[in-house]
Amino acid sequence: MDEEKVNEQQHQTYWEMVWSRLKRHRLGMASLFVVIFFCIVGIYAPLLASSKPIVVYYDGTWYFPLFRYLFYTGFYTKKIDLFFNIFMFTLPVFILVFYALKRVPRLRKLSMTLVFCIQMVLFIYFSTGVVKDPAADPTLNAERQEVVQQVIKNTGHSPYPSWYFDLKYMNEYAKLNMLLRYEQRNNQHQRLMKYHKEFQDAALNRWAEKKAKKKKLEMLRKGINPAKIPSVVELRNSIIHNAPKDTLSSIGVMPSLHQMNQDHRERRLKMLNETIERYREEGVTQKESYHYAVSQKRYITDRYKWVMKQSQQIHFEFMPLIRPFHWEDDAGGEQNLNQYIGWTELTRINRKDLVAALIFGIRISLVVGTTAVALALAIGVPIGAFAGYYGGKFDIFVSRLLEIWESMPTFFMLLLVVAITQSKSIFLIVTVIGIFGWTSFSRYIRGEFFKQRN
Repeated sequence: MDEEKVNEQQHQTYWEMVWSRLKRHRLGMASLFVVIFFCIVGIYAPLLASSKPIVVYYDGTWYFPLFRYLFYTGFYTKKIDLFFNIFMFTLPVFILVFYALKRVPRLRKLSMTLVFCIQMVLFIYFSTGVVKDPAADPTLNAERQEVVQQVIKNTGHSPYPSWYFDLKYMNEYAKLNMLLRYEQRNNQHQRLMKYHKEFQDAALNRWAEKKAKKKKLEMLRKGINPAKIPSVVELRNSIIHNAPKDTLSSIGVMPSLHQMNQDHRERRLKMLNETIERYREEGVTQKESYHYAVSQKRYITDRYKWVMKQSQQIHFEFMPLIRPFHWEDDAGGEQNLNQYIGWTELTRINRKDLVAALIFGIRISLVVGTTAVALALAIGVPIGAFAGYYGGKFDIFVSRLLEIWESMPTFFMLLLVVAITQSKSIFLIVTVIGIFGWTSFSRYIRGEFFKQRN
């Protein structure tokens, strides 16, 4: 048995020897599983966080919005996302080829090279923007323009706003996107409402305290004895007690996208109603602007009724597993709201969803990590190899260079370069990390060459 083990070890490849040693190291295996987990999360990020459902059953038809937008540059604006979206499909092929052709090394290398070439060709192809917006139909747009031009020719003015006229020239994905957006924002609003009371009380106290401080300053300016002026807390409570109910209810309204859209619609309808009433009082109901205001009001109400009715036709909707937002979507909210809601609903300072941004941020980390290490290896390995092989004065020169180069911290050099160039390009970050991070590799290779040479 001992002879068989020795023979087996002698016929092992380098990577098989590394793997056998790694399997005996518990901490190393645990770290490997963590890295693999984050890699899978980054690669398959769209299945975990996206505003496009994976599958929808609407009005008797099955739709797959996520896959229709997976290679559309208008939705995934970063090329790094397109690369990983393609890699979602080529990764299983890589794994299959790696294990299926394990006994045929040459064919395995050739097949994996072919799959890699296909990955790059598809990436270049989709990066050119060949995939168009599924919600845009050039034929319908052309037909709509023809009708508009005909109306202008016959009446001398553009057609008045009409929801059902616009609806006629929308394709199915344009309609579906509108309904999905309404469903997404409504669901988010319902989730946030459980934090409404705490958020509203805090907002009300901030508003009243600000009013109280202002009132106290006014009393001091009038020359009232400070001893007779109530405290800020007493003034705040008095302001809250005496404030009209309408004012109190308008403070601390949940700043969700759904609520903001509702408020905007109500304000718009109120303005249009005031405009229509003013025209009627003036007796100028024949003016074009009056008809435009009436049509605009009808457009808003018809659109809302249609959305409410058609949203009931969505009988099945399977969203991504973690978050219903893409990292570039506006998730609404405000920074004060983050103090009261759960961590899954947090938003960044630019109103983007925080969890979705973290999930997609793994992709950037993977690209920066792998390419920066590859660049550092490309620099450090040859320098360390030459220093260890030739030794002498060249080795002394390399050793002094390593000492000088290691005295420059990578992070601060990165900040310096970004400040000088005023650029946050990912390629700049990779270059700086690679250029200033090769010294450890070089030292290790230099020592190994010394050992092998001796």
